[in-house]
Amino acid sequence: MSLENKTEAQAGNSSVYLTNMSNLELGIMVALYVLLLVAIITGNGLVLSAFSINKRLRTATNTLIMGLAVSDILVGFVSIPCWLHIFISSHKQSPHDPTTYQFYITFDIFIGSASILQLTSISIERCHAIVRPLRHRTLPMKVFYAMIAIPWMYAVLIASLQPVQFERWTEVYTLLMTTTCFFIPFLIILVAYVTIYLYARSKPTSMLTRHRMPKKAYKNEIRLSATVALITMLFVIAWLPLFVVSVMATYYPQQLPSPLGIDRLLKFVKFCHYSNSSLNLFVYAYRNRDMIYTFRYIGYKLLCKESKLQIPLVRSGTASHRTTWQCSSMNGKTSENNSKGEEILIRVSDV
Repeated sequence: MSLENKTEAQAGNSSVYLTNMSNLELGIMVALYVLLLVAIITGNGLVLSAFSINKRLRTATNTLIMGLAVSDILVGFVSIPCWLHIFISSHKQSPHDPTTYQFYITFDIFIGSASILQLTSISIERCHAIVRPLRHRTLPMKVFYAMIAIPWMYAVLIASLQPVQFERWTEVYTLLMTTTCFFIPFLIILVAYVTIYLYARSKPTSMLTRHRMPKKAYKNEIRLSATVALITMLFVIAWLPLFVVSVMATYYPQQLPSPLGIDRLLKFVKFCHYSNSSLNLFVYAYRNRDMIYTFRYIGYKLLCKESKLQIPLVRSGTASHRTTWQCSSMNGKTSENNSKGEEILIRVSDV
C-alpha cells in the first residue's frame, strides 16, 4: 500500500508511461476494473442482504463474516472509483488533486488492514469453536463484538499514521504495516487452521461427538472452518504480491523495472488484492445451503413483478421448515386458490 508513495510518482506522472500506454490498453484496464467493481458491489450486497433477510444466518460467526463483507463492499464503493480516477487522470496528463490522492491512499490502507485483521479474528474464532466447542458456545456476544471492533480500531490507527509518515519515516511505516497487517496475521491464521486440522485428525469423530458435541454440529463446524480457510488462502494469494512489491519499492527500489513496467506492475497487484473482495460470495454460496436458498429468494424478489412473503425466515429448533414465496403478475389479481401465481418452495435447513 505504501508502494503507491514511490511508484505512482514515478509511473503515473512519467512521460515514458504517457507516451507508451495506448488508449486500447487503458480501455482494457478500465473495463476490467469496472467489471470488478460491479462484481464486488453485487456480490457483497447479496451477502449483506441475505444476512439481513434470513435470521437463520445471524450466527455469531456469520456476524464476523458480515464485518468482512462490509469492508469488501467499501472497496467497490470507494477504493476502486478513486483508483480509476487517479490513473485515468495520469493518462490524460491532468494532475489529480493531492487531497483526493491522500484520501485514497489513507482509505485504501484502512480498508485493507481491516479486512486482513478481520480474517485473523475469524480464524481465531474458528479454532476456538473446534478445539473448545462447549466453552465457545457459552461465550457472551460482547466477545464477538470486541473481535469485530478491534480490527476496525487498529485499521483506523495504522491508516491515520500514513499522512504523517510520507517522506519522513517511510521505511519504518512500511515495516510496521507489513509486519502487523500481513505477516503476523498470516502466521496467526496459519497456526489456527493447522491446529484445527491436527486436532480433527488426532481425535476420532466418535470420541468427539460422544464427549463434546453432536456429530452433525461437529461436521458443520469443520465445514465452516474449511470455508473460511479457503477464503484465507485466496486472501493470501491476492495480497502477497502487493506487500512484496511494496517492500521492494521501499528498501530495494533499484530492483524495480522501468517506469512503464512499474505502472503496469502496480495496476496488476492492485487488481489482485481488489479482486479478493469479489471472491467471498462464491465461497459462501458454494458451501452454505442457507445462503444459497436466500440468494434464490432475493433473485425471485428482484425478477418477479410482484412477490409475497408468506412465511418469514426465522431460526427454528426443528430440523427444517419450508418457506413459500408467491410471484404474481403486475395486474395484482392474486388468490391463494388461484393457479395463476407461480409458487416457489425453498427449503431452509440447518447449516
